[in-house]
Amino acid sequence: MAYTEEINIGKNELGYDAWGRAKVINDNSIFHGLFTYNVPVPTWYETFNGTIQATTNCTSVDGALKVLAGATFNDDTYLRSYRNPRYEPNRGTLYSTAGWFENPTSSMTREFGTFTADSGVFFRLKSGGTLVGVIRTTVGGITTDDEIALTIPVGVDLSKGNVFDIQYQWRGLGSYFFYINLQKVGDSNYLGTLTNLSMYNPALPVAWNSENLGDNDAMYFGCVDVSSEGGKDNGKTYGSVGMTNQSGQVAITGYNQPILAVRSKVTVAGLINTRDTLALLLNSYSDQKSFIRVWATRDFTTITENSDTWDDFGDGHLEFIEANNGGATNMDFNTVGLIPIFGCRVNNDFTYSTSALFEGRTEIYLTPGDMFVFTMHRENGGACNVGATFEFAEAI
Repeated sequence: MAYTEEINIGKNELGYDAWGRAKVINDNSIFHGLFTYNVPVPTWYETFNGTIQATTNCTSVDGALKVLAGATFNDDTYLRSYRNPRYEPNRGTLYSTAGWFENPTSSMTREFGTFTADSGVFFRLKSGGTLVGVIRTTVGGITTDDEIALTIPVGVDLSKGNVFDIQYQWRGLGSYFFYINLQKVGDSNYLGTLTNLSMYNPALPVAWNSENLGDNDAMYFGCVDVSSEGGKDNGKTYGSVGMTNQSGQVAITGYNQPILAVRSKVTVAGLINTRDTLALLLNSYSDQKSFIRVWATRDFTTITENSDTWDDFGDGHLEFIEANNGGATNMDFNTVGLIPIFGCRVNNDFTYSTSALFEGRTEIYLTPGDMFVFTMHRENGGACNVGATFEFAEAI
């Protein structure tokens, strides 16, 4: 009789389940990006000296992302994703990229990883050429960076292409591991040492930052990915906003009349909001042949409230406004320079519904600083009674 024995390469007893069976995990990519032709504007935005601008210092060169700080001393360029991939509890997270640096010893600070000004984990190339790992957090309103010394492998030239990875357990208190060319070069060794979370917020954008401290040399990167080790990109919480008045509808006259808007706040309790919201379904209805449009903008001033008011949804990361919820004069919406992202006819006394999930082929997110505005009008611009409900899932 043949003898068989189960072999597990797990490094601790948690490599087995409660029944003694070997565990197997697969990485699940929750965000990734390429720069083959450009820096895609639906995915990334650039901040220069604290002001959002067109991607000027961050460009695509021969398929690679090129990041410059700016020509003047203390110029600072920050490129980040709109999305904020969130750590999945009791899983590992893996950040991966590859890149090289012009003149690694330049008088500059160059950073790459997943981070905001409040929280994050990333590599930092300091003036003079020292590369460190950084874990950033904000506690009691004070932001601190814990620099982790890295041992660069013999033969690694940062002016040439290398692969860089950051792996972390988090759980709020777990360890972080930094890799170059798949060799571990440093770790945080936090276990059993902390009295607060290592980083307070594990929902973080993919980002790069470059600061001119006397030089303005570029750094270049290929693709970038954030994966959850064994995760499923789940854990979202359902929500919806719609017409809350007794009749569930509002009387309008004219074209492209705003009836509902929802926006994701830029900050919450004085900290950068990093909660993403997945769009699920839009329902719209009218007592006349009408047209529904969806508009997306990051300019909150396009809405003039008039008698209507913004209300918090849930715990206040999102807020919404509906027409005729505060008085006699409905809100106004300035569409100048905007193009609707969706539009469809709504039949008389019929509810039209459209999904934003597309059977898993793509997803639509409302990220911090985004606003969706839902407008309706009768086909001839005349009077009608209309309403809409927007359904979504917050990545809480």
